[in-house]
Amino acid sequence: MKRVRLAVHRTVGTARLLAGALEAAGLSVEVRGESLAPLSGEIPSTETWVEVWVLQEEEKAARELLAELETNQEAAGREVRCPRCAEDNPGNFDWCWSCGVDLPSTLKPRLRAVP
Repeated sequence: MKRVRLAVHRTVGTARLLAGALEAAGLSVEVRGESLAPLSGEIPSTETWVEVWVLQEEEKAARELLAELETNQEAAGREVRCPRCAEDNPGNFDWCWSCGVDLPSTLKPRLRAVP
């Protein structure tokens, strides 16, 4: 069975997180390059990056899941204020973590003043 490279990550942890999400979706995943990660600094850094590979026939489903994860990560970087209790929630939450009310879908950038 032929495999295709889906993603390249600088750390084993991020590659393994993606692999876990893909496996949870029922896809066949292979992580390559983990054994070279500890050599970062001893050999060129690009040689220590970790690759996530999937079966060629599962590539479309894997890319769709990857796009969904990236969208969710982007939404998590935003916040939405609860209309009931005024608590700020990550933008990827459907319900307020504090009071449980449904949150509006409008998101605002998460900006904080720097002291």
